[in-house]
Amino acid sequence: MMKLITKLTIGFFLLAAVLLLEYFTDWDTDLQEYFFDRPHNRWLIYPELHKKLSVFFYKGIKTLLAVTALCCLARLALSIRQKQLRPDNKPYWIMLLSIIFVPALIAGAKYVTNVYCPYQLNIYNGLYPFVRILESYPADFIQPKPGRCFPAGHATAGFAFMALFFCFDTPWKRWLGLAVGLAVGWTAALYQMYRGQHFLSHSVFSMIAAFMVILLINEIVSRLTAAKNDKRLTEK
Repeated sequence: MMKLITKLTIGFFLLAAVLLLEYFTDWDTDLQEYFFDRPHNRWLIYPELHKKLSVFFYKGIKTLLAVTALCCLARLALSIRQKQLRPDNKPYWIMLLSIIFVPALIAGAKYVTNVYCPYQLNIYNGLYPFVRILESYPADFIQPKPGRCFPAGHATAGFAFMALFFCFDTPWKRWLGLAVGLAVGWTAALYQMYRGQHFLSHSVFSMIAAFMVILLINEIVSRLTAAKNDKRLTEK
């Protein structure tokens, strides 16, 4: 438990560091300039191009998440009838719960943070003023609708796959699983940045928060699994 608390504490410090960097530097806007085509006044992935690429980088990642969740559910359901499979249920529970709670908790947070997307901001020919995450909006600014862009939501579908790190026993498989999660997560994150949907800080924050949620899920599932195994040994 102390190791978990230490890891979560480090995670909170990293989240704070992301917010402070966003507040005191221009790293977000400087990088975002590379994704905005000012001569044509549009994002590099504009709506018409998004329609063509969505099947791979937007809907495709959501489909991958849904298919993985269904596979985990099928495997867990199979273990109800085939009791010999139950001792190996742990990785499937970790993956399934991560798929559910990582997007739900992190993407759900954007409904209370009131932060606009880059494409909505006046510095990119949008309607709303550019305000940093920790800043307040100008007193004379009347919000027609609240912002819904921080933390990054779509990227959490990819970052949920970082749970693969806890689904294997051998070190190289664990690190490969983590690499897969990072690759899928950052593919989704960069795609959204090319569309003007998020700044870099939005996705970095989501990545760190996602791994913190996965750490909690792994701890809970591991403890419950250990308790069940002890009970089986006692019954024998």
